[in-house]
Amino acid sequence: MNKDMKTIIYSLHPLERAVLSFLKEHNSLETLAEESQISYAECRTALQLLEQKNYVEISTVEKNFIVLDTYGEKFVQEGLPEIQVLEALGDEEKPISALGLDKGVIGSAMGELKKNNYIETRKEDELYLRATPEGKEFLSSHTNPLLELKNGVEESEMNENQQEIVKQFEQRKGFIKRQNVKSSSFSPTSLGEELVDYFNKHYKGLDLHENLTTDMLKSGEWKNKDFRYYDVNVPTSIPQIGRKHPMLEANDILSQAFLEMGFKEMKGPLVESAFWNMDVMWIPQDHPARDEQDTFYLEGQASIPETLASQVCNMHEKGIKHTHTSKGDFSTDISKKRLLRTHATATTFRLLKELGLKHEKGEYVNGKYFYLANVFRNEAIDATHLAEFYQGEGFIIGDSLSLADLMGFVKQYLEKLGYEGVRFKPTFNPYTEPSMEAHVYDPEIGKSYALINSGIFRPETLKPFGLENKTIIAWGFGASRIAAKLAGKTSMREITGITCDFEWLRTRPMMRKKVSMSGGDK
Repeated sequence: MNKDMKTIIYSLHPLERAVLSFLKEHNSLETLAEESQISYAECRTALQLLEQKNYVEISTVEKNFIVLDTYGEKFVQEGLPEIQVLEALGDEEKPISALGLDKGVIGSAMGELKKNNYIETRKEDELYLRATPEGKEFLSSHTNPLLELKNGVEESEMNENQQEIVKQFEQRKGFIKRQNVKSSSFSPTSLGEELVDYFNKHYKGLDLHENLTTDMLKSGEWKNKDFRYYDVNVPTSIPQIGRKHPMLEANDILSQAFLEMGFKEMKGPLVESAFWNMDVMWIPQDHPARDEQDTFYLEGQASIPETLASQVCNMHEKGIKHTHTSKGDFSTDISKKRLLRTHATATTFRLLKELGLKHEKGEYVNGKYFYLANVFRNEAIDATHLAEFYQGEGFIIGDSLSLADLMGFVKQYLEKLGYEGVRFKPTFNPYTEPSMEAHVYDPEIGKSYALINSGIFRPETLKPFGLENKTIIAWGFGASRIAAKLAGKTSMREITGITCDFEWLRTRPMMRKKVSMSGGDK
């Protein structure tokens, strides 16, 4: 053997050691289990472990047996049903009701009795039976053939008489059945024989401890104990088990970056009203973004806070200084439309309602909040767009916050994720002014794109909540886009959806905590 004998023996499982001494004396699992004083299942496990290490060879043989079925078990004890009927008749003619036998017994016997001319029948108000001479002769000379099959017979070893009995009863339902039986035997290999001999000579009765306990450490008792060895270099197969989806793993990384910056997490519903999803964000009710080609609408109406809705309506129709008039009536029916949320900002405004109530009571409301939400948009699918995706959202509420503060937070957050060379570009948002996008260049797809949209909330959006004297800077981003980069993929479709590679999902490495932006920025 290549390994030291002691190392091998000390590495064996307790069940392997339990059977090791008897491997050369027996080849039956039943006998081995009895000798080693472990269960049959444990004995089989021990042999399988030894077989994997090439110490034992296991062979399996399949045999087909003829055994008694339900009726066979019953009538081998009670006698065949036709014998029971003939015995009940004797020399008399009797109606079936006078036989004193179960209907099942009579029903099982009638076919055989008639086929072999063992009875005569006469019909009056009920059926009368009488044994024929042939029936009486059969009764006097009969022995129960099922006794031949009582203990089961292997098909390949049946004699002519047993074959004839099987032929006789296989047409009678429930008397006999075929049963496949697998039996195993084993024998030690040459390596196994050497191991058995060494074990019996030097280590028979070896008792090893499997665990190092706290009590052993405290008392020092472990110094006098023998412990089982564990080989950490033994190759193992990769189990087919589930693991966290890359999108959820990426969300953990994105969340951790927010938490490191002192943010608290928000929560919100998947199904929103148009009021929370659009009206509070200063999006006009006739804006194209509300169309069904961009939004997934649902049946029914949602409940909305009536007082707050009235104040938001006033902002839409008259503005904060009441200097303009509405181009159309603000419809509460439109506000109550149910939809799958198209962004995470709806949850931000739900929290602003709570903060506004606290602010009204004079409570401290300054703080930093974030949310990673799965959102839905009815748009064309490509490398950076999906109909369902995750969006990140962060905002800071405070006093006299500036655009410089916003740019600093956005840049710091992206740098935590590995993005460098972030550039800002002015843009338009209905509910923020000024507004800007944070752009990054991706050398793998060869183009720059807007990763974050941000801005400072307009007073019109804050006044209905009673927060017009506070400053809120906020930003949102496509979390699924960043997740793809964290996973080392160029397209969102490579980490989710029907085009995702299942084998990659199963075997992929742990996600990096920073994106790879090889190639520099432009």
